[in-house]
Amino acid sequence: MTEEEIHRLVRHHLVSLDPLTTEVPIRNDSTFGDLGIDSMSLVDLLFALEREHGVEIPDEDLEDITTVGDLVRQVSRTTA
Repeated sequence: MTEEEIHRLVRHHLVSLDPLTTEVPIRNDSTFGDLGIDSMSLVDLLFALEREHGVEIPDEDLEDITTVGDLVRQVSRTTA
């Protein structure tokens, strides 16, 4: 999966968590806080990626994920 495909996938899941995210641009440098995604919603996003796409992000890497780009890169590493 390319980083562009992963970005679209993450965007899809973000919109499913909070439909208002369609009103703001979702860029790689967007923080989840800027998008209105709190820590519980981020956990929901990670579980959805794991459940639906087999993406497993090690627990020790979770604290390093603060932006959409961080998540895209982490997913890219785990699916490579």
